[in-house]
Amino acid sequence: SGQSAPSQQETTAPADNRQVDFVRVVLGETENTWTRIFQAHGEQYQPPKLVLFNGQVKSGCGGATAASGPFYCPVDSKVYLDLTFFQELQQRFGADGDFARAYVIAHEVGHHVQNLTGTTSKMEAARRRGIPTEGATGLSVRLELQADCYAGVWANDAQQRLNWLEP
Repeated sequence: SGQSAPSQQETTAPADNRQVDFVRVVLGETENTWTRIFQAHGEQYQPPKLVLFNGQVKSGCGGATAASGPFYCPVDSKVYLDLTFFQELQQRFGADGDFARAYVIAHEVGHHVQNLTGTTSKMEAARRRGIPTEGATGLSVRLELQADCYAGVWANDAQQRLNWLEP
């Protein structure tokens, strides 16, 4: 199966070509996975756009800084990623390696899948009705766990297709 390049990319960050290439390949691989899954259910997958930034960025969801980490904005269907986050991932959290970086990207794409399938809008409607979103049992935690699950769907698919996660 051929790799697809991400649909669109905006860059407001200085380019580290290796990191940019890595992000683009992983995003392309998530597109391969989700395109097949959506097609199997008679749907068409609309890939997110990618915005690489440095320090701060304005999104459809408002302004953000690198301190907020990678995020997905359902308003503009974009994945926002500050490449310096990968350094923090290694130095602060001890999570080094290609898989840790790829999983972060796949998690944000998982939020895009939630947006496409209506989960995000259902959560917002529940929040407006007064259902708790914060705390250990709140809807926000459930939304994050589902995005993790979707990242795992991608990781399993990629491992089966590419054997790139093998030691």
